[in-house]
Amino acid sequence: MKEGAQAGSGFPDLTETSNIMLFAPDEDDRIPCFEPLAEAHPQERQVLVVSYTRQPAAVVDAWETQVGDLPATGGIVTVGQPETGFESPDWEVTRVESPGDLTGTGIELSTRLSGLADTAGVDAEVVVCFESVTELLGHTDVQRVFRFLHVLTGRVRNAGARCYYRFDPAAHDEQTIATLQTLFDGSVERDDRGWTVRR
Repeated sequence: MKEGAQAGSGFPDLTETSNIMLFAPDEDDRIPCFEPLAEAHPQERQVLVVSYTRQPAAVVDAWETQVGDLPATGGIVTVGQPETGFESPDWEVTRVESPGDLTGTGIELSTRLSGLADTAGVDAEVVVCFESVTELLGHTDVQRVFRFLHVLTGRVRNAGARCYYRFDPAAHDEQTIATLQTLFDGSVERDDRGWTVRR
């Protein structure tokens, strides 16, 4: 881990869980799902970040600050953001133009996920950070998001990967959470005391 990188602490052990709801405020500058990745051997993980709000350079900066060591393979998919011309020898960057294009986003994620799973070594783990479902819900309705996530969570399981889906806990009513929660294997939430498993 590079000097200055901050490892996460107290994150629940979810290594056997495929699809995880991760409740953390969207205004947080840190990327919450990087915290468990910083705790052990990030260089053995193949990481794909799906971002609706951050440019690729900001994702890479967050990784360098929170984790430090490069992943075995790094990928970033930006959704609904302008072209920046960002290039990196360590991170493959692709773009989906419209945040409401669930079909295009689904195809891109499926392609990238399959590619990572195919190239993962015996000890390499494929991890996806979906930043964020809250932002996605701002561009389309709950039922379309449900169908999109139903397909994505299935593909994550089939690939033997793990995906963290970020929700802003203050942005959703109980009905929305209850509707989507059935798709996931578990959920965690960050509060003033740290990370806890959400019941």
